[in-house]
Amino acid sequence: MDKQQVLDLVSRQLDAGIVSKEEILWLVGERMVPAARTPVGTSLAPQEVSGRNLTHTFYTIGTIIAIVGVGILVVQNWNDIGFAGRILVTLGLALVTYVAALTARRPEQSRLADVLFVISACLAPIGIFVLLDEGGVTFSSGAQALSGLILAVIFGTAYFTSRRNVTIMLTAIFASWAYYAGIVKVFDITPYDAADTFKWATMLLGIAYVLIGYGYRLQRDAVPNFFYGFGTLEILGAGISFGGTFDIFYIALIFAAFYGSVYLKSRMMLGLGAIFLIAHIIKLTSKYFVDSIGWPVALIAIGFVIIGIGYFTVYLNKKFVSVA
Repeated sequence: MDKQQVLDLVSRQLDAGIVSKEEILWLVGERMVPAARTPVGTSLAPQEVSGRNLTHTFYTIGTIIAIVGVGILVVQNWNDIGFAGRILVTLGLALVTYVAALTARRPEQSRLADVLFVISACLAPIGIFVLLDEGGVTFSSGAQALSGLILAVIFGTAYFTSRRNVTIMLTAIFASWAYYAGIVKVFDITPYDAADTFKWATMLLGIAYVLIGYGYRLQRDAVPNFFYGFGTLEILGAGISFGGTFDIFYIALIFAAFYGSVYLKSRMMLGLGAIFLIAHIIKLTSKYFVDSIGWPVALIAIGFVIIGIGYFTVYLNKKFVSVA
């Protein structure tokens, strides 16, 4: 699709009311401001691109080391640092990194802001646990549900303030935590004594994730991809564990994922659909056909089926998913 076709497509979407002028202006302002500093017709030098990638790598490594360091510090000195010290290195540091991330607004600070938000999100639940433990409050399912809900609100607020991709993802993670803890609290069950309930709950959450991703499809690439991926993983991951007559319905779910990947242009959904289709075929073959046709013959059949799935997946990706 060349530039003129893209412009014609955007014009038609505007006329149809599918896309608003405000959304396009927001998209241009969000994504094109950093690029505006580069003269038209030029591209970033390889050294500059390499430098940015190296900086991002150091940010990632630094995040991991910092989180591990805090964990080791707390574990090794749990009794020595006292309550004030525990709160300082958990909730205190979580608050500092959260505020610092909100104030990092310049384009070159975007990755740093993401890192700070992740550190804050990792430390905040630990700090809440420390606070409740010191107060003699058991970190029960009710306390976890409330904690997850509070953190979801906090990082949801950060999303509306900073518009960082990572904040909406962290909000979803904390909301999911509150969702599962709430199920345990309300129904007074555990994943061990009500496995099917949690499987259905997981599939329902997966559907919600996919719908949220669809709602964000026009705004940011990373957000819908995150929700499409985790939603598909939850739906197919929980569904494959049912067995019985659900195995037949599960095949329909997998092909729904293939259709969804084409409709939503999601490589993540396409790849997960292929992986779970392979896993389901292996499951069915080992369960129903090994005794009748023998394990070696079953392996040969599975091998050729997987080759076919691989070709089918590549074909779908090239023909439909990769097309803008």
